[in-house]
Amino acid sequence: MSSPGKATVTRLGYRAYIQSPQWRATRERYWNSRLPQECWVCDSPRTKGMHLHHRTYKNLGNERLMDLVPVCPSCHDLIHAISNNEYNGKNLWKSTTVARRRNNPRFGTNAVKARARRGTPR
Repeated sequence: MSSPGKATVTRLGYRAYIQSPQWRATRERYWNSRLPQECWVCDSPRTKGMHLHHRTYKNLGNERLMDLVPVCPSCHDLIHAISNNEYNGKNLWKSTTVARRRNNPRFGTNAVKARARRGTPR
């Protein structure tokens, strides 16, 4: 596992953490919060198989809730494919945003430009 602010996590350390009571408590805190409950990428409603995606591993084990976003399994795969193919497995935060813009008409490039022209916030 890594120290807060350090993005040095191994697959083995990550898997052990995901199985830990500490991660279960963090997940519970997220799901009981007022933060989004639907898929952050495609807006599908929360289902039993919904994942919580780490937008960064820098705070792994000491996550802020804003480091996490709910995603359906297919969107989670998409985020990691974008990260691996376009950012050499790095920059999960940007990969998450790119996936959202590419797959959700509310946040796509044209929608962002239209809101900017109207002066409407995100």
